[in-house]
Amino acid sequence: MGTRERYSETLDVIFSGELRAPIGVLIVIPGLTDGPDSLEYARSGDSALGVGCRARGVALARFELSSGGDGYGTLTLEDDARELDALIAHVMKTRPSVREVTLLGHSTGCQSICHFLSTRRASVASVNKIVLQAGVSDRDWYDKDHGADVMRAWIERAEAMAPEELMPADAPGTYGVPTNARRYLSLAKPGGEDDWFSLDLFDGTNDAASKIPTLVGCEHIDVRLVVSTQDEYVPYDAETVLAHAERVRASFERIGVKSATALHLCANHDLSDMRPEDVPTFVDFVFS
Repeated sequence: MGTRERYSETLDVIFSGELRAPIGVLIVIPGLTDGPDSLEYARSGDSALGVGCRARGVALARFELSSGGDGYGTLTLEDDARELDALIAHVMKTRPSVREVTLLGHSTGCQSICHFLSTRRASVASVNKIVLQAGVSDRDWYDKDHGADVMRAWIERAEAMAPEELMPADAPGTYGVPTNARRYLSLAKPGGEDDWFSLDLFDGTNDAASKIPTLVGCEHIDVRLVVSTQDEYVPYDAETVLAHAERVRASFERIGVKSATALHLCANHDLSDMRPEDVPTFVDFVFS
């Protein structure tokens, strides 16, 4: 349901419940392996965000990155940033009524947004708000799923490989997806390009530093963190989740963003089990 438009030579965007003259646009950036229909809360014009957008005169934009599906194994956050830049340019060119652009990222989509902001592209100036839903750590999950010592050994092996060389099929963390050494290190190595939200980047127990302090030119942006206390891809308890989320929120606040607030939901990674009574709270938070 919606209007499909080509915004680059090979990529499409779907505008759900398109309005004649929207005052804003909410762009949903999916996570690893995901596409435009992956998130129940943003799937169509009848979804929670679809209804919320329509009520507020906002267009809901859903698209699939080239890194969607199995593509992430050989592509980078920079590839995501380039495609997001092209999409924002398309929106601003084709919808002159738009005054506000919100980027909502799910999972790795949060990393894509943060990397995009770090590139300081001109289109960053058009972004008024970012919503980071389930911005979690691949590295923390890999260490829990496979063991930290096992992962360290595989990181050393990847560092000895050519960047574009594919990891062995049995490399932990590839999960059957052809993955080159560059992306493997990005996801699994402390301080890798994808390493934005690991616990030890914020609690002082690792020499690798958080990248959030490097973001500049974001004073005009509102930051919203949507934190799932029952996220199945987070290997620490709910109390640690909340403390970690506060450190991440405070990091954004310290760089001088317009505002930085967090919403805690008793829900899983993609909010598919969000309680009905929490849905209006979530939607209002996204648009607050």
